Amino acid sequence: MLSGKVHTIVLLVTLLSLPVKVNGEESGMLRRYDFSRQPSRVLVLPSSLRELSGIAVTDDGRLFAHDDEVSTLYQLDPADGRVLKTFHAVIDHWFGKGKIEDDFEDMAIAGRRFFLVTSKGTLYEFSEGREGERVDARVIKTGLGKNHEVEGLCYDPSDRTLLISCKSWSVHGTKQKVRPVFAFSITTMSLLRQPRFLIDAGKVAEKAGSAGFHPSAMARSPFSGNYFVLSAKSRIIAELHSADGSLLGVSKLQPSVHPQPESMSFLPDKTLLIGDEGDFRGKISVYRVKK
Repeated sequence: MLSGKVHTIVLLVTLLSLPVKVNGEESGMLRRYDFSRQPSRVLVLPSSLRELSGIAVTDDGRLFAHDDEVSTLYQLDPADGRVLKTFHAVIDHWFGKGKIEDDFEDMAIAGRRFFLVTSKGTLYEFSEGREGERVDARVIKTGLGKNHEVEGLCYDPSDRTLLISCKSWSVHGTKQKVRPVFAFSITTMSLLRQPRFLIDAGKVAEKAGSAGFHPSAMARSPFSGNYFVLSAKSRIIAELHSADGSLLGVSKLQPSVHPQPESMSFLPDKTLLIGDEGDFRGKISVYRVKK
């Protein structure tokens, strides 16, 4: 049975899950991207990024990516996907310093601070390295993981928090129908106990005409401040209001274009990037805002 606090949050997210409308139309940025057409361009990545797991963009527009097993970071040219440099986050092992092998799910960049998150909720923080450099990583246990399947990460500069989205959530052994998004303060380096908001997965899936919604990536629009949340399995993107997580809109991705979309970020010119794993190479699809 859910606790009283969780009941209250679930009720609140249900009430807030209706779309926000402005002059009779849904607000938000998602409707300004046309996923029914082919992307503006596709960046084909090297075979080392076949299992592309996360992408993030710095304030000055530099694109970084990682795979899902080893803590190697790739700086990519956002024009063609060419690798500009690689560097490695390392920690102390019994044999000395070495790369981290873990189930990495997503990444975020907060100023000069880089973060990787694992499916069990562990954060690794490190600085950007030069070509081939090994940089020390700090290991942070968020407390998530036992009853959560963490998959998405993004940075919100408005309150200096990392938002962590979960693919599933169990309370007292019972799987919930809502998907929590937690906030981790990079000022106090602590997790806020209650979710920032809950995503009504059933409402999102119903609006998209799909069978389910399981967040696999999350990105904050630097223009509206709202959050885009991607579900790989159902190929859905939902836009959520930054204030309360209310649903602003949903869009479906084409299976032929997005076989396994696992990552998402924005360039400074409002361009949306969606990264897919591939059989031989990963790729990033580039969507420009409709004029």
